[in-house]
Amino acid sequence: MNPSPTKTRRAAAALMFLYGVIVLSPLILLAILRPLTDHSFVYTIGKNLALLGFAMFAMQFVVSARFKWIERPFGLNLLFSFHKTMAIVASLLVLSHPLFLLLGGGELSLVLGPDVIWHIWLGRIAMVGLLFHVLLASFRLIIRLNYETWRFIHNVVALVFLPLAFLHSWKAGGDLELPAMRVLWVTLFATATAAYFWHRVARPMTLRRAPYTVTDVRKEADGVWTVALAPTAGVVRFDFLPGQFHFLTFRRAAHLPVEEHHWTISSSPTEAGVLRSTIKESGDFTATIGETKPGDTAVVYGPFGRFSYVLHSEEKDLVFIAGGIGITPLMGMLRHMRDTRAERTVTLFYGNTSEQDIAFHNELAEMERAGVASLKVVHILSKAADSWRGERGRLDKDIVAKFCGPLCADRAFYICAPPDVMDHTIPILRRGGVPPGRIHFERFSL
Repeated sequence: MNPSPTKTRRAAAALMFLYGVIVLSPLILLAILRPLTDHSFVYTIGKNLALLGFAMFAMQFVVSARFKWIERPFGLNLLFSFHKTMAIVASLLVLSHPLFLLLGGGELSLVLGPDVIWHIWLGRIAMVGLLFHVLLASFRLIIRLNYETWRFIHNVVALVFLPLAFLHSWKAGGDLELPAMRVLWVTLFATATAAYFWHRVARPMTLRRAPYTVTDVRKEADGVWTVALAPTAGVVRFDFLPGQFHFLTFRRAAHLPVEEHHWTISSSPTEAGVLRSTIKESGDFTATIGETKPGDTAVVYGPFGRFSYVLHSEEKDLVFIAGGIGITPLMGMLRHMRDTRAERTVTLFYGNTSEQDIAFHNELAEMERAGVASLKVVHILSKAADSWRGERGRLDKDIVAKFCGPLCADRAFYICAPPDVMDHTIPILRRGGVPPGRIHFERFSL
């Protein structure tokens, strides 16, 4: 059963409030305790920036641990965007810490001098590692660092930074001599450590005990494959909403790579005992998807996401906009509408490069003929053959108006496409008067 929008908003507000209280807890506690100090105001700001940054970094481990009770009100895309933003804020706070100490009367030798106590060196190492991480994140795309390498470095830096920062602050921070502050510091560090251990060790071990089995691998279009999975005998497949996604780690032939990736569940929840994901060959790992065989296994963790029409029961006239493999969540929704005979009207704009790239071509045509959700499918090809009689180029306001009339607030738009298509399409809708609440979108990158 889906929670009501009111309950979802209340849960989101409660979690946001809790996050704010936890992050600000060092400053709140110091305001209550009011410890004596002979430091200048600027120097005190420098200390408080570090306290705030540490609390924020500790919470980063919780935010990124994929706890469903945290993800559910927001969706994982929004939660990970928040995680990235808070990482930038926390980094700026911590990197500003030594600067404010110097401006507030601190000695330069404390920051740069070679002859300092060990816990100061720990702080310096943590600071250098953090600065390296920030620079690497800023230039990752420019230097073409692949995602798996970046993820490994990200995890290593995080694992090293937090203990170093904890030890440095524990020994160097005068405020942490207060018993209440020490209890808070240990609690923050233990919470972060527990969240990481659960996310990276305990939960994967639990999931590996009940792997799903590949039952079918089917080619949908050039370089596009649908992989069907069934749960271990005696295990009930988890329930999900049409349009949600999950994380998969395939265990296949010894020469094939083992990596975790997130993919949309392209099947409908009404299909008992099966999960299907449709995957496009778009990188080194996904280029091997066609080599997956029935009998291979996969560790599955899900579902995630809020990109689903069933969360918006008031919306009846829908416009789906898909680009390439972005059709997968929309396909899951259309299949669910077909199986439940949902009372919706759907116009689907589906952009591809050529006719050979269209996934689910025959199934979409059959749905349209059968009158599923009064479906109207509009294919748009950017490099169409001369024989193509459909739309060409890319989606624009004129094409939308041609098939479903002028843009208006009564229609709801669901968009899943490559970033450039999303960045092109959403402004068109907004300029056309469609309110933000009627524009739902899913980005594949986390």
